[in-house]
Amino acid sequence: MVAAQTGAEITGLDISADQIEKARTAAAEAGLAIRFDEGNAQALPYADGDFDAVASVFGIIFAPDHALAAAELTRVCRPGARFAITAWTPDEWFRLGVRLRPDYEGETAHQWGDEEHVRALFPEAMLSFERGESSISAASTDDCWELLSKSVPPLKAWLDTLGPEERESAASEYKQLLGDGSLTREYVLILGTRP
Repeated sequence: MVAAQTGAEITGLDISADQIEKARTAAAEAGLAIRFDEGNAQALPYADGDFDAVASVFGIIFAPDHALAAAELTRVCRPGARFAITAWTPDEWFRLGVRLRPDYEGETAHQWGDEEHVRALFPEAMLSFERGESSISAASTDDCWELLSKSVPPLKAWLDTLGPEERESAASEYKQLLGDGSLTREYVLILGTRP
């Protein structure tokens, strides 16, 4: 939304209809004209070279086929366009997800935090990498869990498949990582320029 506030023409895309609706509501409340599309990072519904800049905030990293998603991102960028991707590094939150969920869709997402892996995905792009931390906080551990369990689409979808006892067991394990009601995770910011 920050880019839209500068007057840039913005298009948002997500695979989750629920997340798209939340984004539309937030944009409308802020008085911003942003186009939102439901779509898949592995088959972007845009023409070659449609965008001057592309940003993916913890999105493209969950595409099962990293090479295809990277090729699609490159395809929709015009020559000289800049792109930015945020990716989680493998941490306790990630390892818990892999342990608890046999079909964990983020199992390979951490590979986007590996510079060598990313350079192989974008062999012709000029790339740089920066590290940072992201925190989500709430008034208590329970409040933080409530926020995360309802607002992280893959986590919410998985929790919705569980019975009450399984859900409570999963909540108990995740809450151990939320200590004082916050979750801090390291991320990598990948900055690139399409040749």
